[in-house]
Amino acid sequence: MKALFLFFIFLLVSLTNAYALPTFEGVCQLSGDWCSTRCQIAGGRDGICNKVHLCICRPL
Repeated sequence: MKALFLFFIFLLVSLTNAYALPTFEGVCQLSGDWCSTRCQIAGGRDGICNKVHLCICRPL
């Protein structure tokens, strides 16, 4: 029973990490649209810089 519980927790954590959006630091201060470029390289659609200059990627 304990092994089944641990497997369920492992599965839940794995699924949560699979849908996590990539983020990048330091690209929002650069000239040009490096945020979207980095996100597209990482497999996303585009990126948005938030108020604290953190680039957050949108999924496809």
